[in-house]
Amino acid sequence: MSATRDIEFGVMLSSTSNNYGLSDDELPAVFREMGMAIEDHGFDVLVAGDHIAYPEEIPTDYEFSKSGEPPFGHTTSVYNVFQVLAQVGALTDDLRLGTNVCAVPYRHPIDLTKQVLSLDSLTGGRFDFGVAPGWLKTEFDALDVPFEERGSRTDEFLALFNRAREEGELSFDGRHHSFDTVGFHPEPAGDIPIWVGGYSGATFRRIAEFADGWTTLWDTPEEVVAARKRIMNAWTDYDRDGEPEIAVLRPVNVQPGESTDRVLTGDPDDIIEDVQAYIDAGATRLIVDFFTTDIDAQKEQLEYMGEEIIPSFS
Repeated sequence: MSATRDIEFGVMLSSTSNNYGLSDDELPAVFREMGMAIEDHGFDVLVAGDHIAYPEEIPTDYEFSKSGEPPFGHTTSVYNVFQVLAQVGALTDDLRLGTNVCAVPYRHPIDLTKQVLSLDSLTGGRFDFGVAPGWLKTEFDALDVPFEERGSRTDEFLALFNRAREEGELSFDGRHHSFDTVGFHPEPAGDIPIWVGGYSGATFRRIAEFADGWTTLWDTPEEVVAARKRIMNAWTDYDRDGEPEIAVLRPVNVQPGESTDRVLTGDPDDIIEDVQAYIDAGATRLIVDFFTTDIDAQKEQLEYMGEEIIPSFS
């Protein structure tokens, strides 16, 4: 089956922040092996999630789990996303590396900007910066950052970050942070794309005001169409040129010879049709996750994608 236009393909390295039942001795090798396999099978980008510390109290209404239970807890090993991406970057050549997403409000903006600029430099300009205000209130509480300020802190950070990467040295006087002139170095090695996550009106305004695109998860093509209309309204309000990027993260399960009604599940031809539906809806990047935490099974899915799906869109 042939497809009509290109799309970027990515993989979510969820083992950095979800419970995989593996020991801390085993996980680093998994990150390295998966990173190299993702590049070898023709994917364009690897992304990983971000938390600083999981508190014991986590809500049990996690919307992306049938049971409401999140796939992590306070005993789950959650790795520093920037250090993981730096290590994978040292083992790959062209693979882009991104946060999906970094909760920016509970970090000091100077420190966070330093981490981003350093990672972009170390990887030769291959970093994609996915950001969001965050959702886990008890994590904010543990870090002593007011949860109700997460939106305004996100806006303030993005305004500062865009100035820092363009100006190099600056002073800042904001609602939450103020400082005299400091240097923001190293200089970016590339034009760091910013992807904003979320579903609110503030999210879509934030994309148009500060960013390059939207990153979302589990949305169907029909939902992408509806969201894109809202993004384009804001895009026009801010007189932006071009069009916003849209990344959709969704689990995949290639099952040759099988046919199902579930999106991105079944025979390769069915999945190719699903990918084309996302393209037609306005998606420019498809990031896959997996229904299994078995690493060998994940690698098998990477192989299926690399041999059966991705070549149809090259």
